[in-house]
Amino acid sequence: MKQIRFFSFLLNLLYPPRCPVCEKILLHDEPLVCRRCAVSLPYVEEPYCMCCGKPLMRVEMEYCSDCEKRRHPFEEGRAVFRYERGLRLSVNRLKFLGRREYLPFFGECLRRLLLEMQPFWQAECLVPIPMHPKKRAKRGFDQAVLLARQISCPSLPCAEKLLERQRFTESSKKLGRSQRRKNLRGVFRIHPGAGIPESVILVDDIYTTGATMDEAAFTLKKAGVKRVYFLTLCIGQGQD
Repeated sequence: MKQIRFFSFLLNLLYPPRCPVCEKILLHDEPLVCRRCAVSLPYVEEPYCMCCGKPLMRVEMEYCSDCEKRRHPFEEGRAVFRYERGLRLSVNRLKFLGRREYLPFFGECLRRLLLEMQPFWQAECLVPIPMHPKKRAKRGFDQAVLLARQISCPSLPCAEKLLERQRFTESSKKLGRSQRRKNLRGVFRIHPGAGIPESVILVDDIYTTGATMDEAAFTLKKAGVKRVYFLTLCIGQGQD
């Protein structure tokens, strides 16, 4: 035990933990995020869309312009942060630079939101939005799976094999809304022989147009899932 503590001390001395938002070296009493970032994190606060959880401009609004026009196959979704400022850079460092040391912070933020929503949702399991095996092999990990594992527990397990991405797609960042939906049509399937739960929570890092979440929810509903909710770390504010 003493040996483990010594190596932990040595590791922190050589590679001190840094704030996942601003990259500042954390002080001993700053376990997950620095004080300055902790008070300025762009949390999603009311008013937000009653369907997808996207921040709204006016208190009297109930739905964002997208949810007013489109009926989604999911019941409801929520996100922790607005996709802006240091959070955008932080999530990109996790995804593209493999900064897995950020996961305890992201997991804690998602866990708090899950504890708030699960009494109402009563979901049976978490389902991470899957990455295609080709992309996962190149990156070395699937961030949605890692996030879902962070917040799973015996009463809400991570069903990471339930949903599969059966077709490789190029990045949708530069595509418009209709192009994204066309690009993602039929991209998911249910793992052969998988048991179908009655209610699930999809987990992903970012919600932008909702095209990915819609396609995943549609696939699950088609297979027999009755209720689909979602949690994401970040959510965009615009329509595209």
